[in-house]
Amino acid sequence: MGSFTSASALGYFTGEILTGSESRGNWEGQSKRWRCACARQRLLLQGGLASRSFADMRVDAVGEIPKRAGRAGAVAGDAAAGLAIKSFLAAIESDDSLFCVAQPLTGPSAEESPSGQVFSEDIVLEFRQPELKCQKSLHFVLIEKLIELLKEAGSKETLQATLCLKSTSTLGSSSGRQEKPNLKELELWIRLAAKGESPEQAVLRWGLGLAHLQQALLFTSRYLRLHLAKTAIDLEE
Repeated sequence: MGSFTSASALGYFTGEILTGSESRGNWEGQSKRWRCACARQRLLLQGGLASRSFADMRVDAVGEIPKRAGRAGAVAGDAAAGLAIKSFLAAIESDDSLFCVAQPLTGPSAEESPSGQVFSEDIVLEFRQPELKCQKSLHFVLIEKLIELLKEAGSKETLQATLCLKSTSTLGSSSGRQEKPNLKELELWIRLAAKGESPEQAVLRWGLGLAHLQQALLFTSRYLRLHLAKTAIDLEE
């Protein structure tokens, strides 16, 4: 795809997310294809590999999200970033989404970089339904699908997404004398970073990257609903 400063690039990506994947085949066949292709990614998320990057837009799946570089100042009041965040929150809080934002979004902040201007922010998401928060395999499906979608967007020279699963708490319950095993709730951390020749260009690209992520999350929500429905049917059989 072209530069992130192009509005047509964003429109193309949105159209691909909403309609293109459905026209390429049925959901079941697609699911088998990407599950096989992402087998090594699953090993990474379980701690089997150190890290792995993917072609096109740079998307990293890591076992532990790295500490952020020194921050040179926030741009929470920037109009472009503010509009992108407002649209993102409205979409994630809508009925079309399975997710909610676990931490407030304040806007991207500058990072120290030897070349160009880099702005980033950590986006923390979790499933709305409590019973889904502890399903590790479902979170693997979530990350694998996001990687599939995001790596086709943008340019690795200007935009990067780093994905990581984090445990938030341990839940323990007991029934009489028999204790159930502890279950860990999970959060998905996404560090979205954009690079530009100027702060204004970097922030604009970050906002367009957030729009890409928004559409990918909505598409993934639809995909996971079908996945959960199929799983329930298989269990009944």
